[in-house]
Amino acid sequence: MGIYVNRTLNMKQIAAIGFDMDYTLVRYDSEAFEVMTYKEIKKKLLDVRGYPKVINDLKFQIDLAIRGLVIDKPHGNVLKLSTYSKVKQAYHGLSEMDFRNQQKIYQGLTIDLNDSDRFAIVDTTFSIAYCVLYMQIVDLKNKHPELNLPDYKTIEAHLIDALDISHRDGSLKSEVKKNVKKYIVQDAQTVEALERFKRHGKKLWVITNSDFEYSKLLLDYAITPFLKEHKGWDELFNIVITAASKPKFFTDKLPLLKVDPKTGLMRNHHGLIEDGIYQGGCAQTVQKSSGLSGEQILYLGDHIYGDVLQIKKTCNWRTALVIDELLHETEAIQKSLPLSEEINELMKQKIELEHKLDELFDKEIEKGKKPDKAKIQDHFQKIEKVDKKIGKLIRAHTQNFNTHWGETMRAGVEPSRLAGQIEKYACIYMAKVSDFVDYSPRTYFRPKKKILPHE
Repeated sequence: MGIYVNRTLNMKQIAAIGFDMDYTLVRYDSEAFEVMTYKEIKKKLLDVRGYPKVINDLKFQIDLAIRGLVIDKPHGNVLKLSTYSKVKQAYHGLSEMDFRNQQKIYQGLTIDLNDSDRFAIVDTTFSIAYCVLYMQIVDLKNKHPELNLPDYKTIEAHLIDALDISHRDGSLKSEVKKNVKKYIVQDAQTVEALERFKRHGKKLWVITNSDFEYSKLLLDYAITPFLKEHKGWDELFNIVITAASKPKFFTDKLPLLKVDPKTGLMRNHHGLIEDGIYQGGCAQTVQKSSGLSGEQILYLGDHIYGDVLQIKKTCNWRTALVIDELLHETEAIQKSLPLSEEINELMKQKIELEHKLDELFDKEIEKGKKPDKAKIQDHFQKIEKVDKKIGKLIRAHTQNFNTHWGETMRAGVEPSRLAGQIEKYACIYMAKVSDFVDYSPRTYFRPKKKILPHE
């Protein structure tokens, strides 16, 4: 895999590299974790909200949702938006909406995602199970009105509440603790890349929302076994911040506690931060203690809002996004390349036919010359044949990606909303931290020149 560049980033100028832990520094088996999350959300709906027992019969379908989707809560719809916030694809429950029905509701309008009362964004890998279950329960409500399920908006509120409770009460993490091997993916190359950074004099930080006990468990399993130049992860990382409460960590000044790594006991800490393990605090204190400017710090995370967007707005740190979906996405792009080329060639033919058809009508409008009906009919028939071929190829192309939503990073020919957010806020992005192993810690990352429409 590679590292993809949106903005120039000279690693020689980076003195400290910070990492989120979950789904960034430590990789999860996404499907195993989401299956477990799905079951836990259903349990909360039954126990806390009194939902009908029939929802226990619902089965998790990981391909029903992808990161970057948007839920229209009052309408019960799930949307895929372009980078310009236009609806490009939509499902109501488990049924895909055709263009006509989409237009009835959205009328080509730009979706205002600041309207959190109406729209919810599926912006993390942790949100997949919640989105899948929303689509399934909406479908169940439509098909079985006798169940008296709540309205679409309330269903979403109950689901997000159940997901939040599952994180807060330790239900999910307790399952990971019981079977770390099932949920956590070990990656020796990640550790190789980290030790290489350290060899080049980079300070390494971990800034995670997970508590110390859980962080220690995962780092003991994913990092320490593969270290060659350090005794343990606590020696590898200069500073570890647990229970960071991101994104507040980047915007607010929260109490800071020093953690004793042997006992897990904590005490209040005031003033500058030295090497060690902490809980809480804020980015401003960490940066001030390091004596570095924002341009000298690179932070890697998997969450657009919690890890990247807030950093850009408040700290001026350099940013990198880890996107697990790229592992499949890039493979699918290569596999479907012959189909893409064939589609592009047919589109050229279609455009040429459309131009010829336009010329026939132009003569009638501009010169009063009636077009040859036979020629017009012939052009329409040729365009229809090309459209059928393109449609068949597009369906085959989509099968290489997500069967419901297609490419994660595209919405039709335009970048998806997720791709647009990545381009806007992440200096670089990659599928996993271990992708750094193929690059020198002194690499000068430069973006490719983007071709503008007029070029």
